[in-house]
Amino acid sequence: MRRIPVLLLPRWLRYLGVLSVAGVLLYFSVLTTPPVSPPEPDPLWDKKLHFVGYGALTLALAYATVQQERRRIALVVGIPIAYGLLIEGLQLPQPTRSASFADALANTIGVVLASSWLLIESRLQYLTPAEVLAALSE
Repeated sequence: MRRIPVLLLPRWLRYLGVLSVAGVLLYFSVLTTPPVSPPEPDPLWDKKLHFVGYGALTLALAYATVQQERRRIALVVGIPIAYGLLIEGLQLPQPTRSASFADALANTIGVVLASSWLLIESRLQYLTPAEVLAALSE
């Protein structure tokens, strides 16, 4: 079976992506006022934001750690869940925020579903930029 080629950016850039996603989550979860609900909000609209945000953090971390074999699954799943719990804790003392079990659950569901990426990685072939350029010049 042919493997799907995926560009493997330099490690520092991959980790910069992780830090960027984590920073956006921190900013919108702790540092800014809560967003205004849409005019006709879906009952679970904020849980969807949690789900997508922590799914994105998990995917960024999975991509960043692609060359790391040791404890990778624990890192890819554990760090986003712990980060979500940390952010929920940081919301406790804030008068405009509230920590919520439902938010933590939405975060965790996003992490678990996004971590399924690890199951399909065997069908991918990560290529460095040099390998991509070499393949294009052939």
